[in-house]
Amino acid sequence: MKNCTLEQALDYSNEDVISRFMTLFEVDEQEAEILFEETKKWLWLCYRSAVAEKRFVVVIDDSLLIIDEMWHNFVLFTKDYQHYCMDKFGFYIHHQPTTKAEKENWKANFQESVDDYFTNIEEQYSIIYDLLGETTLLRWYEDFPKKYSKKQIKELMR
Repeated sequence: MKNCTLEQALDYSNEDVISRFMTLFEVDEQEAEILFEETKKWLWLCYRSAVAEKRFVVVIDDSLLIIDEMWHNFVLFTKDYQHYCMDKFGFYIHHQPTTKAEKENWKANFQESVDDYFTNIEEQYSIIYDLLGETTLLRWYEDFPKKYSKKQIKELMR
């Protein structure tokens, strides 16, 4: 495992990832680059969660769907994505969607699941604030939900 700083994780560009995203979504190059930057922050946060003394779990909720879209896009450039992960973090960061069993468990234990969600998301906010700063927290949880709701993402699809 490597000791990767945020600056090192962000020190990467890939015009093919940006170009493909702009082909999929009606966003300009500057916006696609911002979204790729935020996705690299997310990946660094995932890395930090794996190497932290006190491990923590981070999840993509509806506020972060646009980051998830960019992550999907990056993952499809499999060699580039694998090289990025290995070079920056020393291991591959898997993209794991919610499983059928997890969804069924969530429904079966609805109130407990809701309570756990709010506890976990509050912890996630705190971790993001501490590691990535207030600007990132506000961008992810105030700006992105307004600009990139599920409906708005669908409207941006080409």
